[in-house]
Amino acid sequence: MKKEVLSELGLSKNEIEVYLKLLEMRIAKAMDIAKATRLHRPNVYDALDRLVKKGLVGHYTRENIKYYEVIDPEQLMHILKVKELKLQKIIPELKILQFEAKPPSSIKILEGIAGARKTLIDLISNTKELYVLGVPQDLPKDLGEGWLKEWHNKRIKNKVLFHHIVNENYPLRRIKIIRQLKYTEIQFLPKEYSSPNSLFINDNGIALMFQHPFVCINITRPDVAKSFKRYYQMLSKIAIKKSPQEN
Repeated sequence: MKKEVLSELGLSKNEIEVYLKLLEMRIAKAMDIAKATRLHRPNVYDALDRLVKKGLVGHYTRENIKYYEVIDPEQLMHILKVKELKLQKIIPELKILQFEAKPPSSIKILEGIAGARKTLIDLISNTKELYVLGVPQDLPKDLGEGWLKEWHNKRIKNKVLFHHIVNENYPLRRIKIIRQLKYTEIQFLPKEYSSPNSLFINDNGIALMFQHPFVCINITRPDVAKSFKRYYQMLSKIAIKKSPQEN
């Protein structure tokens, strides 16, 4: 496990062997590390030199002999942060290349929980309103209650208005949670309108979400969004504002 993680951080096989052995030895000469790892001495010197440049290993000289020691392992986090900063710098360039290559697809299909979460994140990006129809009772459980709470926090931070129509037997606990959220309204339809699937509509398009397993069909077309908004508004006129469970 340790070696796999260090490899993912960009350390070579020899660097990993030397680094882990030096952690055990605490302070050692290159020759002693070579004996302990059974690596050729030139390879050990080369690995130590690279580890020093990466800020993971330090050294000092005593009586003309160089000793090496590992700097705090938390220094590994610095490598991760440097990689993240480098990635952040090129993300805009990568996005430009993506859109220069071809226009974004108007239809995307995403699968699994990761796909459902990505769909929901995209739905509250670059929009002022989000309309939702037919949310199944087990959707919060499947997506994760904690994750859904963070999603709502982000939506509220972005001041995205959340219009929500569910069937009248929607769990009272969920209704109370939704009632407490800012920029949120909820209405109810008779239970015969119950649907195992969900329809999401924002300013840019729509998303159809199917569960068990998750399959999300995302359509980016403002004209389609306008059409489905009219459908939502038609249902909103016959929906009631208070669930029978709240009486």
